[in-house]
Amino acid sequence: MASPILRDTIKKLKDRRTLLQRQVKGPLAELAQIDEDLRALGAASPSTRRATRAPRPASAPRAARGAQQGAILRAIRNGATTPEEIADKASLATPAVRRAVTTYLDKSRLVTRGPNGLTLTKAGRDKLAELESAA
Repeated sequence: MASPILRDTIKKLKDRRTLLQRQVKGPLAELAQIDEDLRALGAASPSTRRATRAPRPASAPRAARGAQQGAILRAIRNGATTPEEIADKASLATPAVRRAVTTYLDKSRLVTRGPNGLTLTKAGRDKLAELESAA
């Protein structure tokens, strides 16, 4: 059994870690958004520029058509309400999810933004059912 001093030290370290994670989360998200905006505007600094994408190896399988859309819509159906949550649940890059969600909100009307975050519209539920039946 651990000593009271050890237990107290572990608790203090865990509490401090939790506090630091909360303090860092906001600025890191804002920094990522600024970097994304700079890249979109073509004004990325040398530290934020990404190398050009390497060609996909011939042996790497290509994702099925609509796989990304299906993953995003499925994540929203399963409770993800922000692009970050969707990206995490769907194992996709956050910038790609942001672009897709914007398209789904503005153009294709598959998603709507409500008081509790993103939700599927009837068209979104129908599209997801179509994608799942094709798979």
